[in-house]
Amino acid sequence: MTSNPNEELSRARTALRAAGCDFVLLSSLANVTYVSGFVVPVPVGALAELTYASPMALCGVSDSASWLIVGNANAATAESQSRLDEILPFDTFDSFNPTDSEASFLEMVRTALHSAGLADSGGRLGVEARTMPHAVSALLTTEFPKLKLLDVAGAMQEARSIKTDREIALLRRASHIVDIGHLTLAELVQDAGRTEFEMWAEIRSRMNQAVGHEITVTGELVTGPRSSTVAYPNGPHPRTTEPGDAALMDISPRVDGYWSDCTNTHVIGGVEPTTAQRKYAKASQAACEAAMVALRPGNRASDAWAAAEAAFQKHGLPTAHYAGHQIGVVVNELPRLVAYDHTPIEAGMVFSVEPGAYEGDGGTFGARSEKMVLVTPTGPEIWSQFEWGIE
Repeated sequence: MTSNPNEELSRARTALRAAGCDFVLLSSLANVTYVSGFVVPVPVGALAELTYASPMALCGVSDSASWLIVGNANAATAESQSRLDEILPFDTFDSFNPTDSEASFLEMVRTALHSAGLADSGGRLGVEARTMPHAVSALLTTEFPKLKLLDVAGAMQEARSIKTDREIALLRRASHIVDIGHLTLAELVQDAGRTEFEMWAEIRSRMNQAVGHEITVTGELVTGPRSSTVAYPNGPHPRTTEPGDAALMDISPRVDGYWSDCTNTHVIGGVEPTTAQRKYAKASQAACEAAMVALRPGNRASDAWAAAEAAFQKHGLPTAHYAGHQIGVVVNELPRLVAYDHTPIEAGMVFSVEPGAYEGDGGTFGARSEKMVLVTPTGPEIWSQFEWGIE
């Protein structure tokens, strides 16, 4: 743990106070990472299966008290990363002695609630209804019946909407790593004959090398006819590429708890794109660029959508899907760039803008164009440094 100011927790407390909470018990990977600074692991593998529950955070809203409840296998990492006051480790798995991870976990939750003075409190406790374990719900009902529970999904969404300086720095770094992935793709598509598996492996390897350790990556790499429709995630597959194929990569690495998300489309083999390929690529690029220009204070999320849609209309193509989304401790954060989302655009928001155009079933080509953008007081600051794959 460090003594550095925790601006994210301060933002959360402001939003939670307005929502009427006295304390909050967070249970989602995103929000625990957000308020604590501990990079909650993506739950996969043996440890995830043998640990009863994901980490949780209990935080006072009107005071500075805060606790991070985490499996003992991750306690050392939590100690080094967390900016909360106290770490409460619970048993996970031991190779030599039996453990009861559920009982240990609930005991740590109970300890945190008692330490917060909530044993006989009639206060208001914010929870995440979507992710709170049923066992915790039962514990609150039977042992803390005076507490009034409030769902804080909206309040936490509000807190996370405007990024702090620390978050902007982390997201900027993540955008640099995804740039490396796309620059690698631009190199690999110069020659046909590789499989999608081979390309994806090399792209991930170079991003890992840039970070210095393995990172979590999600997304897709599709080539040839699979690019003509959206079935995300739809690759990589063992397909061997041929000259003239499309190569569409939408990739999202997670670096120090924050995500990046960018997409580019190429023609493989160093051959000139066909007229149809150029039409679809240019339409998606124009829509992306128009939507990025619209991301400025005073506009709304729906204005960026409208700008992308107008660009598609100029190219005689329909809008295929939403035009983008905000990004942070999860890949897809609100607001989304859709016609019905009228959320005001504010400085400090970070978006991945990603309109696409596709020939559809029976076709052979589609293009999606996605870059990351910081909203500043004077307009958009485009972070992504890679060039579009089709000129």
